[in-house]
Amino acid sequence: QAEFLNSRTDIGVYDVFSSPSETYLQVKTKSQDVKAGKPFELNIASNKPVREFHYLVLSKEQIMASGTEVAKTFNLTAENSWAPLACILVFYVDELGVVVNDALTVPVQPVLDNKIKISWGRDKVKPSEKVSLKISTTDPGSVVGLAVVDKSTKLLGESSDITEDSVFHELNLYNTAQYFPLVRGSFGVFRKCSLWVSTDAILEEDKEHFLYDGMIPIEDGFGDDMPVARDGPLDFSTPYVRTHFPETWLWIDTKTRSDTDTTMEVTVPDTITSWVASAFVLSEKGGLGVTTAPVELEAFQPFFIFLNLPYAVVRGEQFILEVNIFNYLKEEAEVNVILDVNDAFDIILTSNEINATENQQSVFVPSEDGKTVQFPIKPKQLGEIPIKVTAISSAASDAIIQKVLVKAEGLEQTYSQTLLLDLTGNKPQAVSNTLDFTFPSDVVSGSERVQVTAVGDLLGPSINGLSSLIKMPYGCGEQNMINFAPNVYILQYLTKTGQLREDIKSKAVSFMRKGYQRELLFQRDDGSFSAFGNEDPSGSTWLSAFVLRCFLQARPFIDIDQDVLMDTAKWIVRHQKLNGEFQEPGKVLHSDLQGGTSNPITLTAYIMSSLLGFPDKQHAYVIKSATNFLEDKLEEGISDNYTLALVTYALSWAKSTKAKEALSILNERAEHQGEFRFWITPASKISDSWQPRSIDIELAAYALLSHFHQDRLEEGIPVMKWLSQQRNHLGGFSSTQDTVVALQALSLFAAITAARKTEMDITLTAPSLETPETFSIDTQNRFLLQTKEIAPVQPMTFTVSAEGRGFAVFQLNIIYNTKHTDQRLRSVQKQEAFDLNVDVKDDKDDINHLTLNVCTRYLGSGAAHSSGMVLMEVGLLSGFSVSPEFIPLDNAVKKMEEENGKVNLYLDTLNETQVCVDIPAVRDFKVANIQDASVTVMDYYEPRRRAVRSYNSEVMQSITPCDFCESDCGLCERAGSPALLQHSSLASLFCVLFVLHVNLLCSWVL
Repeated sequence: QAEFLNSRTDIGVYDVFSSPSETYLQVKTKSQDVKAGKPFELNIASNKPVREFHYLVLSKEQIMASGTEVAKTFNLTAENSWAPLACILVFYVDELGVVVNDALTVPVQPVLDNKIKISWGRDKVKPSEKVSLKISTTDPGSVVGLAVVDKSTKLLGESSDITEDSVFHELNLYNTAQYFPLVRGSFGVFRKCSLWVSTDAILEEDKEHFLYDGMIPIEDGFGDDMPVARDGPLDFSTPYVRTHFPETWLWIDTKTRSDTDTTMEVTVPDTITSWVASAFVLSEKGGLGVTTAPVELEAFQPFFIFLNLPYAVVRGEQFILEVNIFNYLKEEAEVNVILDVNDAFDIILTSNEINATENQQSVFVPSEDGKTVQFPIKPKQLGEIPIKVTAISSAASDAIIQKVLVKAEGLEQTYSQTLLLDLTGNKPQAVSNTLDFTFPSDVVSGSERVQVTAVGDLLGPSINGLSSLIKMPYGCGEQNMINFAPNVYILQYLTKTGQLREDIKSKAVSFMRKGYQRELLFQRDDGSFSAFGNEDPSGSTWLSAFVLRCFLQARPFIDIDQDVLMDTAKWIVRHQKLNGEFQEPGKVLHSDLQGGTSNPITLTAYIMSSLLGFPDKQHAYVIKSATNFLEDKLEEGISDNYTLALVTYALSWAKSTKAKEALSILNERAEHQGEFRFWITPASKISDSWQPRSIDIELAAYALLSHFHQDRLEEGIPVMKWLSQQRNHLGGFSSTQDTVVALQALSLFAAITAARKTEMDITLTAPSLETPETFSIDTQNRFLLQTKEIAPVQPMTFTVSAEGRGFAVFQLNIIYNTKHTDQRLRSVQKQEAFDLNVDVKDDKDDINHLTLNVCTRYLGSGAAHSSGMVLMEVGLLSGFSVSPEFIPLDNAVKKMEEENGKVNLYLDTLNETQVCVDIPAVRDFKVANIQDASVTVMDYYEPRRRAVRSYNSEVMQSITPCDFCESDCGLCERAGSPALLQHSSLASLFCVLFVLHVNLLCSWVL
């Protein structure tokens, strides 16, 4: 006990290391950098003479080496198997039969024995030239992975290259050493190396000990962290046009043959940049090897141009095309810059002078310097417009073609209508149907697109759309599964029906592997999954069950780590209560699944159906307990149709005696409409749409799965037909969950009902078609999605006739924009689920910066006081991007993604409390006459539950091309509209003596 002034405290005093014979041993090393393959020295000290002693080297709970030594100083040579941490144990038994020992933990850095070397045939090349790339490996028959990327992309974020450091870091995660910082006996020394000992010698066991506040145990050894470590004459008047500007040039998997060297000849892309090559190698003998340093290839030419232009603009906007000319020749160059004109755009003249030139400018560019010329452009057509610029001097030339996307103003809308053409009888048949559509009065002229498709398989639209089944971002752990699960069901279906082609299999497996690897990023350290992985405070039983279900189904097609499955299942099972009910410790993502009073029932049914995917009746007790819970709740009565559908599915798969009763109750509640049967759940505050609610699609899918598991196929056909009609133009539905479950149900049903032979002609007639369109479908091309664009008219009327036998899906897809009218403020007529306000903070003295203030809250009704996961899509004004300093991640915003012209913010949930986000934007491109942009807030799992607002900046909206001039704009027509020069014979009269007047025109330099 210690006292100082008025303070008193207790201090624990520890005994020294205990030995019955008072014999002690100590092992040390001076080596600070232990690497595999290199010897290091160990020193043994003892307070009594030692004739000989024994040593063991343990790593990852395995004995890697052993031996006996007599000298007190000896060398060991580390091996790769010792990494990342080796525990060196030295011991002997003294004359009294007492075990005397000591242990030392040593970090070991492995050495990759397999070597790979890559080299370019030349260090510097010109764009579009051919160059050789040589790959040298240690062993023949090695597997090599090669990546060559633009060096500038590596400056934008963290590299994903496989390097020695990344391999060693991953290896270090397998460190299983246990720490016993207060070891006081020889038994504890063995435990320190994860070694259990059986002996008749005397082992001194540790006595109970504890730490007082403020006491810090100190570990011996080095600590846990491991150190890481053109031929022909030159013709400058017709330059080669550069059009190919990829970020990733080469991404190759190859295998070396009997030789260890592989040489390939490749064509350099058109980008002026440095290309960085890196590679790894795998062989049975040498294991893994990686390139120690990236190998660069410089693609350069002494004279080149670079175009600075936006990725996309909105019709009605104007933008400044900046042409940057770089001259690394030895002399100054007089350069003539020519913009090729076409029907897609007009060039805006800043002067009405008679000598103004439409599409050419001349400029003197000093040696080792650059200059910029600018062309104000007004697009006239929607879609991608080509921009071709040529720069010619007496000594060199260059040309580039890039494209700008011109989008229609307003908000994009989609509509799809599907016909199932079932001619599966024994004899050829004929059928005829009529489809019609009327564009709304507020449609944006020119935005209308009409497309019809035909394919000879029920899952044909989805098979062809595997890369993008829904038009939604997928940045969290659940949404990423849209890249995984549908591929499983497509492969299951094609395998069962004997129709699996190698090209479809290759594409689907590739998507699955990428989705699987990405999904593992969302697995938490405890084995669970959550929307944002370890960033979340807890895992989610619902999401973990969803991922587990998909991974189990994928095992026949790709390798799934068994430990991942078992760790996830163990975590889920720990959250089951004694009555069989499952609990959700994590965030509520899918509000319809997890909200309300039915939450425990719905969640339990969902999780139970995932655990049923394990083979050999694993988790049988857990499933039986959950089954009893659901049967009891069914007996009490389940009023919610969605909950009843999930319970019915779980009981049907589990072969419960109550399953038939549950499905009968569910079918009694169904809606009937002609040949269709479906279910409707009560809804409020959702937007109008041709598609049903996502939850209704899920409900029908679970009902269809129940019919399948109970072999009530005939009853399920009307449900299958209704479900097939709800697909969007991409082959999916509305969100991740409804798409995944619906495709699972359709694939199982389609495998049973698929037509064996198809020979069918589909004829399409319409007033806008001069001649009928015919689609011929047979067994050979049944998976080919045949597409035809139709000129839009008002109204649209189609007659679809089919003759022959078999089965086909015909789909009418319409895409159009509606005007932003009445989108600035909330409309009391519209049933919106969210309150949303967008305020623009701008400054007339700063035309390059603005800030968006977006505020939103949930307008829930009834028992739902909060939403599920919310997606906020913030469209940016043309020419602007989010400021690099913008980091919105806080308790409300969980993740941010930026794509072309848009920012996606993910929020766990919203309630009646308003959440505001300030989004700073900075100008990247000079765009004038800026049109409105929009902000959308939606429930991710029910996209019809949304709010949309349009906005603009008064300052940015009033900017003209002339406002981008900083000097010498005396001729700029600020008072009126800029003059337009079109590429006509009349306009060509103005192309006179441009060079003589270049100093009188606007410089157009920002």
